[in-house]
Amino acid sequence: MLRALGRQGLRSLSNLGGSVVVAARVAGHLPRLERHDVAARLTAFGWESLPVVGATSLLIGAILVLQASLYVQRFGVQVLVGWGVGYGVLRQLGPLVAALVFSGRVGSRNAAELAAMQTRDQLAGLAAVGVDALPAVVAPRAAAMILALVLLTLLGDVVAIAGGAAAAWVLLALEPAAFLRSLAEHCTLSDLASNVTKAAVFGNAIAAISAHAGLSARGGAAAVGRAATDSVVRSAIAIVALDLAVSPLY
Repeated sequence: MLRALGRQGLRSLSNLGGSVVVAARVAGHLPRLERHDVAARLTAFGWESLPVVGATSLLIGAILVLQASLYVQRFGVQVLVGWGVGYGVLRQLGPLVAALVFSGRVGSRNAAELAAMQTRDQLAGLAAVGVDALPAVVAPRAAAMILALVLLTLLGDVVAIAGGAAAAWVLLALEPAAFLRSLAEHCTLSDLASNVTKAAVFGNAIAAISAHAGLSARGGAAAVGRAATDSVVRSAIAIVALDLAVSPLY
């Protein structure tokens, strides 16, 4: 058992190191990317996640108000409802939930596509004709994933706050104007900066982990499925760990 745990630990460290190397190499190629390559991927990655992120964010805003309603009714602090929802969405739940949804939708797809290219020797074919797959294939995907997650997170924030305002109106008879006033008076640019920073960090992690999982695939069709699954699991762990690391900075 200890030997198995040791092997698993070494494998985890190897995956972590491989993902960090991919992230570092991709970062070096980002300034030289063609805009149309990134734009094409950005449209695909962002559009397919939009309905899920929007629906999830709407429910999150309503859930925050539902949970707060018990304390609001007991202590009569309706004036803080807008701030509470905005703070919870911007600081924590907005980027966290969007990243988890994004890793399941887009990260798994990225890993599966790269794994399919790897197992079919398409990437080896590019190398044979002198084309480096990292700047040509991986880097545009990574840049698009980071930008897509930042934009989706910001959009999800708006939807979550709108859902919170609607829920507060229905459950607490709090006018939307009062809800938004509380939000504007108490939430700061630091909250928004934390939101965007987390989204960018999570997007970078998802891009690197999914790319490493795809590029490391070996075997046939089963390897594609394993790469997608590994990407989702590793990304979820990384997102929560990075959230813990980044939160104290703001």
